Amino acid sequence: MSSMNRRSFLTKTSLGAGAALGLPALPSLADPAKTPWQCVHNTNTMQTIISVTGLPEPVTVLQIADTHISCDNESDRQYEPYSARMNKAFLQPKHYKTGEPTTTMECFTAMMQMAKQEKVDLIALIGDIVNYPSATAVEFVRSAVETAGIPHIYTAGNHDWHYEGMEGSSDALRKEWCEKRLKPLYTGKNLFYSSDIVGGINMVTIDNSTYQVNEEQLAFFRNQLKRPEPVALFVHIPLYMPSMKMCCGHPEWGAASDKNYGIERRERWSASGNQPSTVAFVKEVMKAKKLTGVFAGHWHQYYSILQHPVNQHLALPGFNGQYRMIRFQPLV
Repeated sequence: MSSMNRRSFLTKTSLGAGAALGLPALPSLADPAKTPWQCVHNTNTMQTIISVTGLPEPVTVLQIADTHISCDNESDRQYEPYSARMNKAFLQPKHYKTGEPTTTMECFTAMMQMAKQEKVDLIALIGDIVNYPSATAVEFVRSAVETAGIPHIYTAGNHDWHYEGMEGSSDALRKEWCEKRLKPLYTGKNLFYSSDIVGGINMVTIDNSTYQVNEEQLAFFRNQLKRPEPVALFVHIPLYMPSMKMCCGHPEWGAASDKNYGIERRERWSASGNQPSTVAFVKEVMKAKKLTGVFAGHWHQYYSILQHPVNQHLALPGFNGQYRMIRFQPLV
């Protein structure tokens, strides 16, 4: 799955990736005196190198979030009352590298080309890939990923399935539009969680795009932790760790802290706060053994945080061409 060039690079950097690339080393996720399994992170704004005990070969994942693609045609016109505000968002961003005006579609196409050039093993699309469930935008993304010819995983973000002002609860609307429009982007049978073994790592997605995780998703995640493979967890909304602002499982999540329900024309967050299953999920993640990391988006900013033993990395937004390259390598 990996080219000789990439193997050579990763082998050369496996003993000192942080020093070689100028990346700050994060503490080991395991105490070698207590367990033979270790996971060491070296990270910067757009690349994370993770050295893992027992990994048979290097695995490279291109993590993409928040591309916010809009490209409507006549077939989408009937939904304009629900898409007008977001259709005007991110129309002509400036490319992060050149500073020149670009489009979200150009940036996404360029990232697919980069994925091919880098010979990545997996593309992880982790939410807000489209601005709303436009049939045209979904088809553009599906076609671009198919043309790249690289396996991918997908989980929805809070914008992917949301038509602003459409009647219904968030749970009901998510179910309806994930099934009706976003389904071509999924690779598994279930729309709200998935598991794919890639190069000896269990790539798990959990859809937390409503800020909540239900009992079925919690049970699924617990079952994944029972498997022998180390887990990489992909979500759209970051998981709460102390000192973090509003995110999935934040103790202040609820109606009183929901400032955007009016402008987004959606159901207000619950007055009773987090579901017990959401609180339990975040606790399970934060104590999980053999978890190689949590990878999220949503905030449109670079953010990496450690709550021992879990590292969490947020990808910069893809609407201006940014991404996160995750390079798993054997720990030697």
